[in-house]
Amino acid sequence: MQPPRPPCIRAWLSTMTTAALLTLPAAQAADTPPLPHSHPAAAAEVDWGPALNRIDTDGLNIHSVLVMRGDRTVAERYRSGQDRGLYSLWSSRRHFGPDDLHDMRSISKSVVGLVYGVLLARKEVPGLETTVASLYAEHPALDQPPKNAIRIRDLLTMSAGLAWDEPSPVRRTRDDDQTPLAWTGSFYSTVFGRDAVARPGETFVYSGGLTSVLVDVIERSTGRPWAEVVDAELFQPLGIQTWTWSRDLRGRPMAYAGLRLRPRDLLKIGALVLRGGQWQGRQVVPSAWVQATTSTHIRASARFGYGHQWWTSEHTVAGRSLAVIQAIGNGGQRLFVVPELDLVVAMTAGDYGKPDILAAEDAVFAALLALVARQAQPPATAR
Repeated sequence: MQPPRPPCIRAWLSTMTTAALLTLPAAQAADTPPLPHSHPAAAAEVDWGPALNRIDTDGLNIHSVLVMRGDRTVAERYRSGQDRGLYSLWSSRRHFGPDDLHDMRSISKSVVGLVYGVLLARKEVPGLETTVASLYAEHPALDQPPKNAIRIRDLLTMSAGLAWDEPSPVRRTRDDDQTPLAWTGSFYSTVFGRDAVARPGETFVYSGGLTSVLVDVIERSTGRPWAEVVDAELFQPLGIQTWTWSRDLRGRPMAYAGLRLRPRDLLKIGALVLRGGQWQGRQVVPSAWVQATTSTHIRASARFGYGHQWWTSEHTVAGRSLAVIQAIGNGGQRLFVVPELDLVVAMTAGDYGKPDILAAEDAVFAALLALVARQAQPPATAR
């Protein structure tokens, strides 16, 4: 049986706004400088205008695009557009600039994946082969096969084998089983109470519930609230000082979708992944974990693979196949990392519940990728 959905939730939500009561507080000290910008002469090597102008030409609801090559931000554009907060039923038009926080939605999951690796290296959280049921002795009724074989590894790779219906880059559905996570008394019982549809580790089933269990495991294992953990282990080392993480109706962090960041700080996370977990000479995330996290552990679709809360894909440019690491959030939140080209691209948008925005952003990314790939080609040998 699937858990029922309280009929009063839509009525309750209609009275809510994205007020500060629904966010976890973050440090508000003076911002550290953004990623260094390129010298004007270096930026002029590539004309980014035509690729970025298609956002306006095509009337896309994209709010920002940032491009980084090496350690330099070489293109940065912000726009006005429609946007809607997590607890809002209606969108409104607003202008976005470099200092504005933006919903990251499911990019939150990718942040959770990075932090788990930091804690795992210090043995502060259970190992990947640990069964999740063994961590929840208070729920013995759910400790039965095949659910009792689900491991931490299966949570990270979205392969727990439990029934779950949730929109994703590889599935379109009007249902969203994340909804009960906003009020459930136990993430574990809500998620593990679902029917088993596959053996653990064998089938990709995208689930924000699995990410919620991961953060619950982190909090139980470390004895620290999630906001404190993510700030100390990831945001502070990256110099990210302005951020929020929205709460659910019980005051807990919405692990799967609650993060709000500035686009420049999203770009920093991409730079961290590009550099194998290093930031300004410091190893923030173990390099082995970054490698494992951004490698394909299971096929999500013909196009996408999945690692530890990160997507993987291949893009072909001028006959050249390039590995692309991605973090993806509802509405068009995107982070592309292309190691072979030393490239990071960040995008934010406001088309929540409209999956076609992904294809539109893919076209913008492909245009940017073609420019970089063309610049990266070695010059022809003189004859």
